[in-house]
Amino acid sequence: MPQKNIKRSIAMSEEMHALLTQIAAKHGRDITESHLIREAIRLFLDEQTDMVGSRRHFQKSLQLRLDRLERSLLFQMNILIYLLTAILADDSAIEDAIIAAKKDGSTLMQQIEAVRDLKDDHE
Repeated sequence: MPQKNIKRSIAMSEEMHALLTQIAAKHGRDITESHLIREAIRLFLDEQTDMVGSRRHFQKSLQLRLDRLERSLLFQMNILIYLLTAILADDSAIEDAIIAAKKDGSTLMQQIEAVRDLKDDHE
């Protein structure tokens, strides 16, 4: 069954129409003003599918937030390391701490999670 086309009329400023005419002329006879208007509507509608409520938008916004939080946490950790270095005035103590954290990091995370679970059980 052939697709039925819906006709709509639109109003635009003279500036918009002049720009539309220039773009259509630049592309030659194969591209009409109507084609450019349809393409603009298609692009707009495609962007709307990414708007709030869609899974794709949620994933993008969540990833952006996680990236920002990660940068912020890294910055704060760097500040703490510099403060510790200034307090201890001993670079080797900081290096030892970094090596120990790298070596025992997963064990430490498991201990932190166990304590967190215990707190959740008591609440």
